[in-house]
Amino acid sequence: MKIALINPSLETKIYSPWPPLGILYLGTILKENGFTVKLLDAAAKFYGKNEVLNWLKHVKPDIVGISVFTIAFLPAINLIKVIKNWNPSIKIVIGHYHPTMEAENILRKYGDYVDYCVRGEGEYTLLELCEFLDKNDNKLPNDIKGLAFRDSNKKIVLTPEAPLIIDLDSLPFPDRRLLDFEYKWNFSGFEFSKSKLTSLVSSRGCPFNCSYCACTKFAKRRFRPRSPENIINEMLLIQNHGYTQLNFVDDNFTLQPKRTIEICRLMKKEKIDINWHTDGRVDQTSQEMLNLMKKAGCKSIWFGFESANQRILNIYNKRTKVSQFYEAIRKTRKANIELIVGLFMLGAPTETLDEVKRTIEFAVKSDIDVPFFNVVEIFSGTKFWDDYNSNGNINQYDKVKALVGEEIYEVERWETTTRVMDFLLSPEEREQMLNEIQTAYQTFFSFERKMIFMWKMLYRTVRSRFMLNMAYNIMRNFKGALGAISAFRNSKPRGFGTYDE
Repeated sequence: MKIALINPSLETKIYSPWPPLGILYLGTILKENGFTVKLLDAAAKFYGKNEVLNWLKHVKPDIVGISVFTIAFLPAINLIKVIKNWNPSIKIVIGHYHPTMEAENILRKYGDYVDYCVRGEGEYTLLELCEFLDKNDNKLPNDIKGLAFRDSNKKIVLTPEAPLIIDLDSLPFPDRRLLDFEYKWNFSGFEFSKSKLTSLVSSRGCPFNCSYCACTKFAKRRFRPRSPENIINEMLLIQNHGYTQLNFVDDNFTLQPKRTIEICRLMKKEKIDINWHTDGRVDQTSQEMLNLMKKAGCKSIWFGFESANQRILNIYNKRTKVSQFYEAIRKTRKANIELIVGLFMLGAPTETLDEVKRTIEFAVKSDIDVPFFNVVEIFSGTKFWDDYNSNGNINQYDKVKALVGEEIYEVERWETTTRVMDFLLSPEEREQMLNEIQTAYQTFFSFERKMIFMWKMLYRTVRSRFMLNMAYNIMRNFKGALGAISAFRNSKPRGFGTYDE
């Protein structure tokens, strides 16, 4: 039996494609159990549905598995329709956050196209399903946990939840050779580093309960770390395969500082020479940990500041304090970690225009290198989604407009994301707030700020081989770099899949 696994395109420009570890884990386990497996990262290759269909015609799979999170759901459904119209006998299996949260709605509306939804972590559920389909033509997989499907009478069947995978060391290392795409440290279409990039997850889950995050429901607030030794063994394998850039894509890499320190010590002991990057929380910044992260090769840390207003942080249930922001930046600079990236969410429930301005002002005046500003959106699986559905502000079956590629669709609200400002603000208030948000990058990359921070950046650059290599790549293709930076500076955050009237 031949299986094709696809990371679907968002049908929009993405700034930095990273290896999709989800389908890599799935593909590796299926391959180790005797299945013929082909993988496609359509997002990285900017493949639309027609290019994906051409690829499938060449592969000729029996089963197509597609990884679907909320912002990719509508493009994925368009792709699935094309696949089923080409070959109705192909079994379509979808998994990830959105099918976990919305399996019943998906099968209710798209059950003629989607055969199975995998709910929760899918490594072993998908393996069991493929083994079942390989042996049974007419039976239903009622005994496989973590599935949703329709029976012969089109009644939706939800099997019991599959347990979380607790022992992550028992999983095989993902076989990155299954993907025929060479990832780089790419930003807005420009390769700031020519070295090979991959990603690695050293843990799953997060014990926090942020109101905007679906990880809480998906992973049940269970933090499950891999052993430091297991992580190092994978890093050694990655290094042997020629990778020199690595993104840790954990839900919370620095949650346990002692564990992070041990990982870094083992990196040094094994002489791992890889530039790596990770997210971080501002309340998890011990100086000892940051110093060891730097010595072990950490080149950038991405802090989820979210808002410079304590009231908004409390609404997010972030459990951090604005006063911790400056201390986190100061400690990171003291550790000489090269790049600090700030992640911000603007347009929160009840957030005022002045509070939005305060967050942008913090980003501009703080000693961070790059900001990412996002408009607050809610979607199935988040506490915000549950709260606003429960109190009647929205209904999951509301008809809304969504932009997919260059086409506008009328869909049910559960199929896409919803900006909070669209149902809590008047049209005039929303326009004011969007105007402020959509000039945030221009404000950050203003001439005045460049003059203030230019000497600091130059000083850090000449002291760092990593930064000098980036500068060298910029100078080699100055026009391309300038275009990428200009496109980023002029980008206007508006939300994913949202249609502005």
